[in-house]
Amino acid sequence: MRIFNSLKRVFHRSGEKLEDTLVGDFYHQFGYLFKNGSLLFEALTHRSYARSQNNCAQSYERLEYLGDAVLGMLISEYLFNAHIDFNEGDLTKTKALLVNEISLSTVARDCGLNNLILFSAEEEKSGGRNRNSIISDAVEAVIGAIYLDGGLNAAREFIYKY
Repeated sequence: MRIFNSLKRVFHRSGEKLEDTLVGDFYHQFGYLFKNGSLLFEALTHRSYARSQNNCAQSYERLEYLGDAVLGMLISEYLFNAHIDFNEGDLTKTKALLVNEISLSTVARDCGLNNLILFSAEEEKSGGRNRNSIISDAVEAVIGAIYLDGGLNAAREFIYKY
């Protein structure tokens, strides 16, 4: 599967930009259609791929920062409303169980998001696609991209679904 996805990216549909291919693949897999495909492309671009493109691409790191904040706020909102009997400590502990590197990378693997991340050939060979830290960062970056592209409700729908 991983080899197929890598080849698919290299030999993407004739005449179609990689960004458009990612947007289409993301829509078919997750049901969210980006208005600004460059946000999704950036959210799925690991720094190794960005560097391998002679700085023509931006990595997901800035979007990861934003997505982390959006995810934290929306999970906090959900827990606050769903568990009126929880005190601050209970809410904090529950949020920490839900929003962490392991849980985010597990969700990404389960839904196939990790297969869409763009890596350099070297990072791909060294196992980057299986690193929890990278996968969880990409999830946060995608959440940040959805927030910028479609607003808070779009991000909320994506988070609650996955």
